[in-house]
Amino acid sequence: MVFSFFRGNKPSLLQTGPGGQSRSHVLDRAEMSIGRAANADIVVDDPFLAPIHARIEKQSDGGFIIRRMGLNPIMLRGEALLQTASLKAGDSFRLGKDVEFQFLEKAPAKEAPKKEVAKAGDGKPKKPLFKQPAFLAGIGLVYLAVVGIIGYVILSGGGSTEAGPTAERINAEAARIPTCIKNARRMRQVSEPSFNGAVGGRVGRDGDVTYAALALASEPADDAALAKVAEPIVEAYKRTALAALASENRGNNTLAQSLYQQTYDLVPDVNCSAARFALQRRAATKPPARR
Repeated sequence: MVFSFFRGNKPSLLQTGPGGQSRSHVLDRAEMSIGRAANADIVVDDPFLAPIHARIEKQSDGGFIIRRMGLNPIMLRGEALLQTASLKAGDSFRLGKDVEFQFLEKAPAKEAPKKEVAKAGDGKPKKPLFKQPAFLAGIGLVYLAVVGIIGYVILSGGGSTEAGPTAERINAEAARIPTCIKNARRMRQVSEPSFNGAVGGRVGRDGDVTYAALALASEPADDAALAKVAEPIVEAYKRTALAALASENRGNNTLAQSLYQQTYDLVPDVNCSAARFALQRRAATKPPARR
């Protein structure tokens, strides 16, 4: 894949995923969005990605940064990205569970300064610490442990509420939907781009009660009134999710996956645990790829 490093001598992202699939995306615009929305500049079909999950921005000095949209989880160089970070040649970042990107650019044609090589007691050149096998093995183990812990927290929510699918779990997630709407409203007040990156779905026709419409509205603000207005969404979520669970238990994963997708469409907000539950079950019931 050496050719990928210098595609058109322009900076690019090399996307890799399950099964060894890879794609190259040239960064030829000032801003390029990444997500599962059809209007994203780099579209990734992954249920664990937000409609607009991240954005790559070119700086005035010619460098690039990665920006996290909303609270969408991003692992950059093995660490959770807080908001923005500069990208250096060779940097890798992970979105969702299996989608990884590597930032590639043509290295400047200049010779690196020569450094004096330290010698061991026997007169032979001593390898730098970061090139010694024992040191690299130790760093690798620490990296895998940290990534595993962070990945588990991100995907499981860090609590027992993220256990397997049960009727009790579905009822509990449905009860959180009004709180999710309030949180989405607060996010919109803080950052419109973050809101747009986290909340997807159609607003609906005038008079329709949808999650997106309630998240965009400021009223009702009272908790009891909001819970009353959101009740049709809550009940529809429970009915659809319970039907999906029944199909999953019967072994009809194709129908279960479709119903879990409909469940997510009722609450299209990746920051809401009710939506994440539906996405996780949709991924879990996905039929294996045919060989």
